[in-house]
Parts: sequence; C-alpha cells; structure tokens
Amino acid sequence: MAIPVKLTRAHQVTLPKRFLEQAGWVDQEYFLADLRGGALVLTPIRLSGHAPITSFAELRRHFARIGITRREITEAVSWARQHVGSAPKPRRAKR
Repeated sequence: MAIPVKLTRAHQVTLPKRFLEQAGWVDQEYFLADLRGGALVLTPIRLSGHAPITSFAELRRHFARIGITRREITEAVSWARQHVGSAPKPRRAKR
C-alpha cells in the first residue's frame, strides 16, 4: 500500500515506521539510493562479514583502514557535484 510522504526543504524524507518494520530496517542507518524506471529504490548497506556502520566516526575509521584519504573523499564529492548539477552545499557538521 502506497503512503504519501513529504520531501522537506533539506531534501529529506521520513520513511513510515511500518515500512521499516516490514522490510526489517528498523535499526538500519545507511542505504544505497538508486533510480530505476523513475522510482527511488533503497538498498540497505552492510559490510560483508562486519556489523553495519552506525556512525560517521566508524565510517571514517573504515575508510582509513581501506586506504581512502580525506582528500580523495573531497575530490569525489566535488566531482559528483559537478556531474549531478546544482546540488545544494551541505552544512558543515559541528564537531
């Protein structure tokens, strides 16, 4: 059953709890987003053989373990923004 959801000015959508429960995603935080036939498809991200990443600090440690540098991430984001179009600039997270 389809349920209307709202896209906020910050480009965020709240997923209905019952959908998350039915999909088994209640504790899932990270997803791959893809467009297929005009539909947005979410796939949960899990590192094979590892527990799911639950914080950005864990994600940074994971990148460090596999040799991805902060500069490479910055360059990748810059490249993606140039190719996606006029993506809004994100707010800098408080530390």
